[in-house]
Amino acid sequence: LLGGAFVTSNRESGDGRYDIQLKPTQKGLPGILIELKAEKNCSDEKLKKLSETALQQINDKKYETELTTAGVRTIYKYGVAFSGKKVEVAVG
Repeated sequence: LLGGAFVTSNRESGDGRYDIQLKPTQKGLPGILIELKAEKNCSDEKLKKLSETALQQINDKKYETELTTAGVRTIYKYGVAFSGKKVEVAVG
């Protein structure tokens, strides 16, 4: 998306503040929302749940509001959880 999106973070949208948003500069391109979570010494199972919690937060707090208001029809949502060098991503 080089040059194809405005990147913003920690801005209000819906009922909260998203971590990262990529808002397309052209009609027809998708928007992207990313919610990040970090926890120390997480098991793989706990890390997976944490990524799912991050994704659920995007939906529960309606972070897509700013994008849908701007006319973005396709929105990719990612819940990303980190623990040390391990990462888990939930996609919605």
